[in-house]
Amino acid sequence: RVHAPTRSPPFGGIRFDAPVNPRYTLSPSMATVLLKPSAQHRLRNFYPWVRRDEVEAVQGSPENGEVVAVRDARGEFIGQAFFNAQSHITLRMVSLDARPINAAFLTERIRAAARRRSGRIAGTNAWRVVNGESDGLPGLIVDRLGDVLVVQFRNAGVERLRDALVEALIGEQGPRSIYERSDVEARGEEGLEPRAGPLWGDPPDTVEVEEQGVRFRVSLTQGQKTGFYLDQRDNRRRLREMARPGDRVLDMYCYVGAFALQAAAAGASALAVDKDAGALALLEQAAQSNGLSERVGVRWGDALEVMTALNGEGRKFTHVVLDPPTLVKRKEDLPRTKRLFVTLSAGAMRLLEPGGVLFLSSCAHYIGADDLLDTARIAGGDAQRRVEVLDVTYQPPDHPWIVQIPETLYLKTVILRVE
Repeated sequence: RVHAPTRSPPFGGIRFDAPVNPRYTLSPSMATVLLKPSAQHRLRNFYPWVRRDEVEAVQGSPENGEVVAVRDARGEFIGQAFFNAQSHITLRMVSLDARPINAAFLTERIRAAARRRSGRIAGTNAWRVVNGESDGLPGLIVDRLGDVLVVQFRNAGVERLRDALVEALIGEQGPRSIYERSDVEARGEEGLEPRAGPLWGDPPDTVEVEEQGVRFRVSLTQGQKTGFYLDQRDNRRRLREMARPGDRVLDMYCYVGAFALQAAAAGASALAVDKDAGALALLEQAAQSNGLSERVGVRWGDALEVMTALNGEGRKFTHVVLDPPTLVKRKEDLPRTKRLFVTLSAGAMRLLEPGGVLFLSSCAHYIGADDLLDTARIAGGDAQRRVEVLDVTYQPPDHPWIVQIPETLYLKTVILRVE
C-alpha cells in the first residue's frame, strides 16, 4: 500500500519532509504536480495518464521528461510520473510509491515483464519483451527478434532514461545487439525528433524470425514499426490449423507474408498482397528458403483495387485474411473508417467460396470487437452472404491487456464463416 503523509498543507505549501513510504522519501528538489479531483481516482486505480486539463498546478520548474511527484488537490501523495508540458498527456504514471526511478527500478520492471511472459510464449524466437504502460514503463516498446532487440522510446520520459534502460535490457535480456526504431509519430507531440539506427552492438540489416518452424526475413532498417507483427502470432497459428492441402488463401495487407507462409506450410496455396515492395521481396526470399515458393504468390497493389481485379478474374478463396493498418487514430475518424472496413469486408466476402473463412482484424483502439461484428453484418448484406461468427480473438499475452487501461486493448479479430 502507498503510505501518504498524515497531514499535508494546502496547495501552495506542500512539504517534502513528511514520510511517504516506510523505505523512501521524495527528493526535496523534485517538482510536484497537483491534480484536479477528476483525475485522482483513476490514478489510484492504476490508470496511467493525466491530461493537461486535469492538472491543477505545477510546483517547481520540471523539464519535459522529468520525473515529478504527483499529489491530489489536498497535497496527499499519489505517485511519480513523467512530466511533459508540451504533450496533451501531461503526466504518465511510473510508480504509485516513492521509490527512486533509477537503474535498479528499471531493471526490476524489465525483470517483472519477463516473469509475466514466462511459459506463455512457445514455438517462436520472437516476442514483445516490454509493452509500455502494460508493463509499467510508459512509452517503452521492446521486441525480441531472434537475438536482436528492437526498441522504441516513444515519450520524453523514457528518452531521458535511455542509457539506463539500454543497460538494464542488456543485463536482463542478453541480446547480441539492439536496434532503435523510435521513428514514430508519437514523438512529435512529445517534442522529440524521430530516431532510428543501431543502439548497441552491431545489429544486422535483416534478421530471421522463426514461428512454428517457418522462417521469416525481417528488415530492421526498412520494416514497418519494429519489423514484425508479433501480435498476430495466435491468429497465424489458428489459420495454419484450419488450412488444408488444396485450400486457397488470400493474405491482404500481407507485409512479409506471415499468414501466407503459415498457410502454405499447412499445404494450402496462398496469394499475398501489399503495397510495400520491399516487404514482398523479403516474402519471396522466405518462401524460397522454406521450400514454399510453389505455393506462395505475391501481387503488389492497393487492397481495394486488387480485390476488385481478383473478383473480375473469377478467383475464389477458402480463407481471406484482412488485416489493414490502423486507419483511425482519433475517435472522430471512426465513422469514415467503419465505412472503409465495410467496403473492404464486402469485397473479401465476395472472393470467398461458400463456407469460406474471413479473418477480419483491427489494430485500432477505437474500433472494438462490436464494431467489427457490425461491419461484418453490413458487409454481409452488401455482398449478399450469410455470415456466422466462429470466434473473436484478442492480442497475445506478450501484449498485456490491463482492464484499468482501456487503451492497452487494441488488436481485435473476428473469425467468420461466410456462406
